[in-house]
Amino acid sequence: MLNVGVSRRFAIAVMGQDRPGIVASVAGALMGIHGNVEDVATSILRGHFAMMLMVAAPDEVDRASIDATLAPLRGADLAAEAAGAAGADSPALSIDAWEVRGPLSTVEATHVLSVYGPDQAGIVHAVAQSLSDLSVNICDMVCRLHEGSPPLYTLTVEVAVPEEVEPEQVADAVATAVRPLGLESTLSPIERSLL
Repeated sequence: MLNVGVSRRFAIAVMGQDRPGIVASVAGALMGIHGNVEDVATSILRGHFAMMLMVAAPDEVDRASIDATLAPLRGADLAAEAAGAAGADSPALSIDAWEVRGPLSTVEATHVLSVYGPDQAGIVHAVAQSLSDLSVNICDMVCRLHEGSPPLYTLTVEVAVPEEVEPEQVADAVATAVRPLGLESTLSPIERSLL
């Protein structure tokens, strides 16, 4: 049974030049200390792999244990390691971990916001500030710069709109914030199907 004897949870952030084997190596190292990966999010950001994990661990595992377990992965040649080879150097991974305390809760996204248009500084701030002003929680966000002439920026955000806020109010606030930047936006409800 999972999580028996688990009383500690850790958030772990990993980033480095993208290559095969990063997830397998991190998950394998954590399995070696009986860490259970409960939640994970990954993305490739302009050629760099980024991963956030929430890991449950037995009481005897502390931050120092996590650091010691993951230390060999910093700078390891994971591709060569996965292929059984040795020796070649690859860029280092940046890894950080911290203990997470307090109640565990999950915020359920209610809507998807899409913003797109010409790339420029300030897009993420304009969208995030307009959402924050209405107490709308950002659950997940993906931004991409598509090269071209001119470059096109797309931002997709899953948000949790509070019950006391009308979705139209959110759509209007974001549209007002991004229109001066030459951007368009749409807000759509997330349809939940029964499993």
